Amino acid sequence: MKRDDFIGASISTRIYEDDLVKDFYRLNELDSLSEIMNALSDSSYGRYIQELRRPEEYEEILSKELVRVYDKIEDITPDKNLTDYLREKYNFHNLKVLAKEIIQEEDYKYSPMGNIDVDYLKRQILKTDEKDIFEDEEDNIYLSYLKRAIDAYEDRKDPAMIDISLDKSYYERELDIANATGMDSLITYTKEAIDLINVKTLLRVRDLDQLGDALIDGGFIDKDRFLEMYKLDMTGLLIKMSNDKIYPYLSKALDNDKGEVENLLNLEKAIDDHFMDFAKKAKAVTYGPEVLLAYLISKEQEIKNLRIIFISKLNGLSKEFTKDRLREAYV
Repeated sequence: MKRDDFIGASISTRIYEDDLVKDFYRLNELDSLSEIMNALSDSSYGRYIQELRRPEEYEEILSKELVRVYDKIEDITPDKNLTDYLREKYNFHNLKVLAKEIIQEEDYKYSPMGNIDVDYLKRQILKTDEKDIFEDEEDNIYLSYLKRAIDAYEDRKDPAMIDISLDKSYYERELDIANATGMDSLITYTKEAIDLINVKTLLRVRDLDQLGDALIDGGFIDKDRFLEMYKLDMTGLLIKMSNDKIYPYLSKALDNDKGEVENLLNLEKAIDDHFMDFAKKAKAVTYGPEVLLAYLISKEQEIKNLRIIFISKLNGLSKEFTKDRLREAYV
């Protein structure tokens, strides 16, 4: 795909950027959910707010807006790999939900952002003839991922293996899509994202065998290095990783004087900042695939920030606490 193919789509996307919410700190200073809804009534969320029965049902407006934006970009993009790359996390959420429904025989909530046919996958995975499942796997990569996750669960009888297996498959898929776009910047971002997720796993999993299972392949940092660092404290970890590409994010997030929960929360924020930094680089690009990706990433971060503010108001959390949790904005 040539960069010139994105001229028209980039011009349209720059216009869409004008509708992004610009001042989350001002919204955070408001005292109630109703006040925030009123402040957003002139934004792109306004059409959904009018239909809302109660402000507490805010997830409905966030979901509808995200679906609208993805549909709009999918209509104009010359390369569907761009929207596929960002939509995959919703598909894999739905695969996790489906796998847990199958093994636990309970109903869970699917994301409306996913675009895989979960009913088809469920019918296929419940076939009694293994030969039929194998033949279908050849045509549907998601069926292959689902079967791999259920097999991992069956081996250990541990539901956590579903998440571990599908997280690995997710990043395998993301790397494949990034490579298909031919964007070196997206490939680099994906590899760094894998490294950051592996650091998060390193902080959460304290058993060496479990850590070996959970670490994801494909990043810049070899899995063996993470296994060697599993007993280090925050200071030791930062020293060992001082020459790695993700070090600036780690140095802002991790501190020996903070507890495990706070370090993990800060690392989650750093992972989102890494996502937004990739998007912000597109500001210097006149036209190209980066412009479309940056807009979608910005909308994702916008919705995450609004969700943080909404939840804080509903739970009576302080404005200062909420301000510290807000993610960087594109505009």
